[in-house]
Amino acid sequence: MNGLQCTMPRIPEELPYGFHINWINLVDNDTGTVLWHTNDNYAVSGNKYMITVTMPKKVLDCRALTRTISFTSMHRIDHLKMRHRELVSLQCVHEWVSDFGIVLPNLNETWETTFINKEGISSSSTNFLSGDLVIETSFYNGDKFIGSTHILLYFQ
Repeated sequence: MNGLQCTMPRIPEELPYGFHINWINLVDNDTGTVLWHTNDNYAVSGNKYMITVTMPKKVLDCRALTRTISFTSMHRIDHLKMRHRELVSLQCVHEWVSDFGIVLPNLNETWETTFINKEGISSSSTNFLSGDLVIETSFYNGDKFIGSTHILLYFQ
């Protein structure tokens, strides 16, 4: 051991993480076209809230979509995890957990997730899904909750 100690700021128990979403986009994997983009911060540390988003209905026709989330944290996160749930009529129809790992303070990071279209889902499903599909994304440091967002989707 060389006697050096890590001086990176750790997350004080009494302070929020300072987790911030810089931007999110959805890209059609086949064409590389950005179908939706926002610079809104949808993750407010420690809070849960519902927002409404209008998406182009052609996202439902894509064979595969990639969602990229750009984010930063004011404090080190030792084990960033994301729990993603899709709810239709408030019933969970799909859920998974992804691990990102270490997030260093004040660095811009990106996290890409590719979604493969489920058979039978297309733009013709907009009448059924529009206003009834909620995307819930929760962020954790290990098992410690950071923040969560609920996005109610409308398609046009």
